[in-house]
Amino acid sequence: MPTTIFKETPKVTFFDAALEGSNGCDVVIHSEEAISPPNDFNDEQYYVHNHQIDHNLVLTGERKFILINPTWDEPHHVIYLNREMGALEIPIGTYHRSISGKEGSIVLNQPIRDKFFDPAKEFIPQKLNKLELIKARKSPPVYWIVENDQIKRLRFNHSERKAAIFN
Repeated sequence: MPTTIFKETPKVTFFDAALEGSNGCDVVIHSEEAISPPNDFNDEQYYVHNHQIDHNLVLTGERKFILINPTWDEPHHVIYLNREMGALEIPIGTYHRSISGKEGSIVLNQPIRDKFFDPAKEFIPQKLNKLELIKARKSPPVYWIVENDQIKRLRFNHSERKAAIFN
């Protein structure tokens, strides 16, 4: 989801981050390198929402998001999200976690929540403990980066040791 930059001057950026239909506004601060949700011993944990679509916009720093959704043709994505990329939409039913860089990050999430949304049920860390989720996590990821002001999708061919760029 793109943002609209109204004005940029040295050391100042003013942009519109409004999202049509959003009925929430969450600020997620990682004060330094952090993983959300944190690992449970050595096991990765993920959030999965049943009544909320996330729209995460990095305000400061950068954050790596890992998305797992076995119903997708490409079920494993790694997004290196920064402000220039706009807001990352995470659909209902998608397992996701985020990792901040060493300096941390601040993310604004403008979710769309349905009438059944209950924060006590939406933010329970989950392990990938079903075969379809484990298989999706082990599939080769699609990486998303910004390069020369363009969002690029990369897939690595490990047998040839090179990356394929596609849009």
